[in-house]
Amino acid sequence: MLSKGDDYPIHQTPDPIAFSGTDRNFYDRYFFNGYTTDGEVYFGAALGVYPHLNIMDAAFAVRIGDVQYNLHASRHLHMERMDTQVGPIRVEVLEPLHKLRVVIEDNENGISADLVITGRHAPIEEPRTVRRNGPRIVQDVTRMTQLGRWSGWIKAGGREITLDEATTLGTRDRSWGVRHVGMRDPQQQVTVAEFQVWWFWLPAHFEDRIVHFFVNEDGDGKVWNLGLAMVRDGGAVEHLHGARLEVDFVPGTRFPAGGIVTARDEEGGEYRIEIKAGPRFYLSGIGYMNPDWSHGLNKGPLAVGYDEIASVSEAKYESRYEHPQAFAQLRMTTPDGKMLNGQGCFESIVLGRHVPSGFTSMFDVP
Repeated sequence: MLSKGDDYPIHQTPDPIAFSGTDRNFYDRYFFNGYTTDGEVYFGAALGVYPHLNIMDAAFAVRIGDVQYNLHASRHLHMERMDTQVGPIRVEVLEPLHKLRVVIEDNENGISADLVITGRHAPIEEPRTVRRNGPRIVQDVTRMTQLGRWSGWIKAGGREITLDEATTLGTRDRSWGVRHVGMRDPQQQVTVAEFQVWWFWLPAHFEDRIVHFFVNEDGDGKVWNLGLAMVRDGGAVEHLHGARLEVDFVPGTRFPAGGIVTARDEEGGEYRIEIKAGPRFYLSGIGYMNPDWSHGLNKGPLAVGYDEIASVSEAKYESRYEHPQAFAQLRMTTPDGKMLNGQGCFESIVLGRHVPSGFTSMFDVP
């Protein structure tokens, strides 16, 4: 089947763009977050394409103060991947690799927006991530990440908020490849790996630079995915070495209260980033670990849903809320002793065993 994408020179196989290899779990996704520098407003958006499921879905959510408003949408793809609108939610590429727009058209749920993110630097391409469970590929992903500044407006909860680049920061990424989407397979694998996740992500803004840190560890604390990059305004990517994260958890939960990231530059000088986690934003609002609106579900030709989290500060550590981002206040000490203050996103998902943290089962807490 030919589609609009076939008129662009972007083919990667002999097939038309509508076809993407043979793995039913192939996906292609936009992700966005943004926050005001005082932490009062935090928002996120996502749009995902699942070619073999013939589904496209999208979501937008915003936390204003202590309340989070969540809009979900899903539709049949009809094999047309270039039409990036799902119900009232639309993503536009204004300048490739530099400027994108997220539009939420007026709808009966009282949440709408018109937002533009402008990158501070060229996107950072992360190393390709490949994981297997026995013989089966469960993750084979490429991702690029770009930090930027937002402008525009949001309406939610009866309020209209104007955002400008001086006081609204954030991150956007594009990832594509293979990871689980849609319904689970009915047949359990013969070889079953331990289900365990230790993931932390810290894209951070400072006055003259950005920092991008991520880490995955297995149940024994062995790192299998790690990166720390720094880009000074107008400069090239600098990859720091020996990055480590120490985490403090909110008692009775696996939500991080804060942490410390350390790493060294090429000359051996140490960077130290102190993290203080503030109000949380729950990624279930844009589909992650959401039992009703998880990514790739077939909700019919077109479906739109809406819900609210009445108090994000009182949300308990449970399945719907196990994958949050927190607005973070940051302080970085450079090798020459300079102190830099910043803001960022401190994302976490901690499930299962993690010996260095004292976690021995799926959900035990300190």
